[in-house]
Amino acid sequence: MAASSLHDLLNFEVHFESAAETFLETATSFATYGTINESNLITPRLEISLQMDQTPEEHSLRGGGSDPTEKDFTQQRAAFLVRVLTDNAVGQAPDHAICRAKVRAALLYSGTNWDNTTLPYYDLKWLQPAQCSYLTDEDFNITEMLWNVTFEIRRDAWPS
Repeated sequence: MAASSLHDLLNFEVHFESAAETFLETATSFATYGTINESNLITPRLEISLQMDQTPEEHSLRGGGSDPTEKDFTQQRAAFLVRVLTDNAVGQAPDHAICRAKVRAALLYSGTNWDNTTLPYYDLKWLQPAQCSYLTDEDFNITEMLWNVTFEIRRDAWPS
């Protein structure tokens, strides 16, 4: 499926975060928010963001769009951050560890969640747990889980 524009195609963060919001909220029952939202601070919650990383040096032919012979960076790397946030002041501490485990399970077995219906322009190639850190801030428990992501722009996604 071709993107409506080059800007739409290259809006990686919105597409990945939208796909993840849906299945992570279902898996954890926690409200889930991407980077672009205007929500009030409601807990418990998940905050997610796709953070683009350095693109591999090799580039390949687009194979689609207005110039199929154009060389482009079709493979992309990113870090996917999931922040679990609970509030001890209202008794959410027991939910924190359970939610963290549910997030791990949802992402480790998420191949079917990142398909051409949720990510119409990209093929997910690699999703790997990278780092997990825990901190407290006042009454809040916060776990940050970082995942390495590699994906590729589909040949048929390039706009004409």
